[in-house]
Amino acid sequence: MYLFIAIIFIAELIIAGNIINGIMKADRKVCALNLKVNELKPEIHNAIIQTRECVSCLKTGVNAVISFVKRKHQEVMHRITRTILIYLILILIKNKYKKLATFCQYAVLAKDYWDGLPA
Repeated sequence: MYLFIAIIFIAELIIAGNIINGIMKADRKVCALNLKVNELKPEIHNAIIQTRECVSCLKTGVNAVISFVKRKHQEVMHRITRTILIYLILILIKNKYKKLATFCQYAVLAKDYWDGLPA
């Protein structure tokens, strides 16, 4: 019985020694890593500041692109609305006033051609 208890006690000591040895190795590795991180802190800080500036510039650029797209969308919608209204008026006028409708149609074509010319 005493021999069994002694064997179990020795086994527990061996297991505890292995666990303590593993903890000590991990502690040394963490301390070494901590020293490297402390040495690199200024560089890490500068990199974070530069990243923040890049994100800010990117945000400004994206906002500019979004506002440009919105402005162009509004311009296109205004042109489409005007064109639809003009052609609707032409269709209504064409039935009653054939000569005036033809003249208006040529004027609209000339205006469309003029708008299509590059600036």
